[in-house]
Amino acid sequence: SSPHAEILGNNSGLVTVEKTFGQQSYTGSTRNGVTTIIELGWIICILWFKTQFPKPPIVPTQKPSVQATCSTTSRDLQDPIALVQCPSDCTVNGRNVWGTDVYTDDSSICKAAIHAGILGNTGGLVTVEKSPGQQSYTGSTRNGVTTNNYGAWSGSFVFHASSKPPTPKPTIVPTQKPPVQATCSTTSRDLQDSIALVQCPSDCTVNGRNVWGTDVYTDDSSICKAAIHAGILGNTGGLVTVEKSPGQQSYTGSTRNGVTTNNYGAWSGSFVLHASSKPPTPKPTIVPTQKPPVQATCSTTSRDLQDSIALVQCPSDCTVSGRNVWGTDVYTDDSSFCKAAIHAGILGNNGGLVTVEKTPGLSSYTGSTRNGVTTNYYGSWTGSFVLHCSSKPPTPKPTKIPTKKPPEYKISYHLSPVLPHKDSSICKAAIHAGILENDGGLVAVKKIPGQSSYSGSSRNGITSNNYGSFSGSFIFHNLEEPETTESTDEQAQLIELVLG
Repeated sequence: SSPHAEILGNNSGLVTVEKTFGQQSYTGSTRNGVTTIIELGWIICILWFKTQFPKPPIVPTQKPSVQATCSTTSRDLQDPIALVQCPSDCTVNGRNVWGTDVYTDDSSICKAAIHAGILGNTGGLVTVEKSPGQQSYTGSTRNGVTTNNYGAWSGSFVFHASSKPPTPKPTIVPTQKPPVQATCSTTSRDLQDSIALVQCPSDCTVNGRNVWGTDVYTDDSSICKAAIHAGILGNTGGLVTVEKSPGQQSYTGSTRNGVTTNNYGAWSGSFVLHASSKPPTPKPTIVPTQKPPVQATCSTTSRDLQDSIALVQCPSDCTVSGRNVWGTDVYTDDSSFCKAAIHAGILGNNGGLVTVEKTPGLSSYTGSTRNGVTTNYYGSWTGSFVLHCSSKPPTPKPTKIPTKKPPEYKISYHLSPVLPHKDSSICKAAIHAGILENDGGLVAVKKIPGQSSYSGSSRNGITSNNYGSFSGSFIFHNLEEPETTESTDEQAQLIELVLG
């Protein structure tokens, strides 16, 4: 029966015999010049013969191959070792690949097979064996496929050119690096790695730090609150992958999923979020340095700054040098901000860094004496600034800047060109306006057209009167900055009037 089974020819030879159980029926056939038959008597004989001299069994065919796409990974395979049929054109299609020879288990099998030189771009059969994760994977370019570097990962696979898989060996797959246990205030600055898996707690919608940006966030924003804003996590917390990235020139705030983030300008570091538990391959990046501070003098004002919020380097000795200052905590925008920073207690007389934020003008400014600097009172003014000791300015808020500069002081007193006895006293009006105190001083006066009415009030111990229409008025002008629109003669008249 061996020739019939195609195991031997008619010249004899070696054959392996395996005993098996009897069958319910046996089918005769003609093969290789040998005809087998089926009859009851022969069945008994054959059964006896099989018991004594069993014929080799028909070995079942190999398990059929897995039909793959260009995006199939070893995670998609049920068996630890499998024969895979790859399609064509996987050089440019399908998932990315990480590693060389040993690949991460979420890489494209078929693209990796081209990279490894086992298959061409026309596809074919390849044997895939799952293997333990590695501490690192090195990318390379081979056969028209470029693979990526990666760090530690929990699973891998390798290829075998033979269609027969090797015997699988039991392996202990190392667990992935445990996630960082975060709070609602944890930022990407708190992470040691450039890419990390983070476990967020619940209730970060209303707890924790603020967030700046949308999709790309400043690196001092709350990771977990940003993950809710991005729609990756809910308020119950969970796992999120954080990838540090370079700083941006600006960050746009928005409201999403119950979290409102803030606008911001240039900042030195950012992060982005990934819903997958596998972080992307980190790419080496050059983190831009923070915008350098503005080098100021003791007379620099916030009007001299291009940005609405700026970091400023103040020199020393501004307590007695530079321009005057109007206001307390909120200062007029033509005040010396370095002297104001000493007044506010943010800097000492030896100078240093301070953040200046432009803000809208106020209806009045209160003077005071602090830290060896005396600031002045002032009325309504078009622009202000505030100071911050942190090197990170706060989020700027949109403000409506008036398009036309109003007069330097909006309180008007009736005045005729010849100054008759019944007209307002300049010096008493200056005390009323808070420009001067009762011990006198210098004040600049500007004549303006008459008004249809004048409202009296009580200020600084002076009561002014109501009045109807009058032909002429005056306002007070900043003595240090006469308006450039006036001629030299007009400026001289202002100063002469004050001194006279």
